[in-house]
Amino acid sequence: MSAAAHMPEPAAHYRVAVLGAGMSGLCMGMQLIRRGINDFVIFEKADGVGGTWRENTYPGIACDVPSHVYSFSFALNPDWSHAFSGGDEILAYCERCVADYSLEPHLRFGSEVTDLQFLDGRWHILLRDGTRCSADLVVSGLGGLHLPNHADIPGRDDFAGRLFHTAEWDHEHDLHNRRVAIIGTGASAAQVLPAIAPDVAEVTVFQRSAAWVFPRMAREIPEARRQRYRHFPWLMRAHRWTVWLLMDVIGTLSLRRDSWFNKRIERVALDFLDREVADPETRRKLTPDYAAGCKRRCISDDYLATFNRDNVHLVTDPITRIEPNGIRDAAGTLHEVDTIIEATGFRPFDIHEYVDIRGRDGCSLAEQWRERIESYRTVMVPGFPNFFMLLGPNSATGHTSTLIMIERQARFVLKCIDLLAQTGGREVEPRAEATRRFNARIARDMQRMVFSGGCNAWYTDANDHNFTLWPYSATRFCLEFLRLKRTELEVKGSI
Repeated sequence: MSAAAHMPEPAAHYRVAVLGAGMSGLCMGMQLIRRGINDFVIFEKADGVGGTWRENTYPGIACDVPSHVYSFSFALNPDWSHAFSGGDEILAYCERCVADYSLEPHLRFGSEVTDLQFLDGRWHILLRDGTRCSADLVVSGLGGLHLPNHADIPGRDDFAGRLFHTAEWDHEHDLHNRRVAIIGTGASAAQVLPAIAPDVAEVTVFQRSAAWVFPRMAREIPEARRQRYRHFPWLMRAHRWTVWLLMDVIGTLSLRRDSWFNKRIERVALDFLDREVADPETRRKLTPDYAAGCKRRCISDDYLATFNRDNVHLVTDPITRIEPNGIRDAAGTLHEVDTIIEATGFRPFDIHEYVDIRGRDGCSLAEQWRERIESYRTVMVPGFPNFFMLLGPNSATGHTSTLIMIERQARFVLKCIDLLAQTGGREVEPRAEATRRFNARIARDMQRMVFSGGCNAWYTDANDHNFTLWPYSATRFCLEFLRLKRTELEVKGSI
């Protein structure tokens, strides 16, 4: 049993406790402020806001969603300088949101939550430094991609050079004239490789499976347009809606298994590959053997062309082990390098692995999710009253901005707070049968989508159960969150 089960009287009590000050946590805080709820706290383990955009500082980092869609509808930014903003500009946007909504008094930095226990009608919270507090409601803004997924390769501890993950970039390690290995060919590798290739002596990319790569068509946003957006916000909002709808309609249709749109975007990507890569054998190695979208698609204007450089090498033989002087592949070749960069992504939805969460009667979320990760409408879990997740299971998207989903989930939390106020209730949780029906529908309709195609994507578990993505459009996600389904929720107690 968690230490939280024996907590003494907490030092402070809040109406709402928010976990994490990334985009999700900030969105929840801003929505609470907008609703006039000021009795809340945002716990953040680090010393600043931004989450993903604070942690990831590797060269070339940028968003692969257009800037004006990668922002909240109630906090639009006319000052984006680029159609696809870099990490530093997105972090500045997060900091601006804190200032504009006066969130600073609610932020508690250096406060890592380790234990949550629902006792006596409220959540007891334990921080790593031993601080204890409580809250009526807990909202997790920790997201689905939190901990780096380190490569499980024999011999990694024997390596004599420097080895680090893209999310833990070693800025003190100068890559100039180094022999570098990049393990992985996903979204972060597609950004890192073009950024470092001109400076290193050699870079060897180890590819397990080729990625579908699409042109980003990146461009700067002229100052004249930014001025128009400042003076006429409705123009910016119209632009945002147009881009959103195009991405949502085309994106959703392109992710349907065996659809015309899916075949069409595959053709676009293959034509792009043919134009960008000169060597036929390299093109062959970079050609995916699964449907576009089954794994995360990469958006980059310069990733493929970087393989034309003489100092860039592509290896498709599996890695057998890491040795002191480099990486040995299955063909027996030792690739001598002095720096290894893991571009291996993150472990999918794993909040239950680093926070001990126990609901009613000591029920452990880790135990409940041991066989299958499921939720009610991506936000709640039966047996865990007043506990909400932003960007929870099945709320990520393969084609548009996750901020759209986060914003709707935060509004769902507000609706639940309103429900408690209207009914005089103290606790709200989803009914088990409603949760079962929701997940049965998701599992059924997921089979129509390409990302349930057995391509061993990080979206799925060992049984090809996709607990990460939403199998419909973002528009449908918003519509499904328009109102509470009162019959699917159980309200208990009285305030």
